[in-house]
Amino acid sequence: MFRETERSANIKADLAVDSGQALLDLGDTARAHQLITEGERLLPAARDKTRGVFLTYQAASYLDLKEPEPAAAAATESLLLARRTGAPRCLSLFDDLLPRFQPYARAQGVPELFQLAAA
Repeated sequence: MFRETERSANIKADLAVDSGQALLDLGDTARAHQLITEGERLLPAARDKTRGVFLTYQAASYLDLKEPEPAAAAATESLLLARRTGAPRCLSLFDDLLPRFQPYARAQGVPELFQLAAA
């Protein structure tokens, strides 16, 4: 029974984030952000690599909404998870996302994000 519940949570998490990513592609960033956040929260700790990818999507969604502070927080958490778990896909997504923070270089959390990325 437990494994079935865990499998169901994983499916719901993946579906929420995949739907959110599709909505990002269609320009519905507010709803996309909600779904990505929901999917990230549903993931068990054993899927931290996936959580890191989801957080990168979340950061991109915040940037689409021109909200650099929560974007920086999500990106920071994503980078820390990626480095801790050795998640190359997440690191690649993060590297692709980082230049989008440049216009917000003085926003709260962004200078620290740049320092962390350079370390």
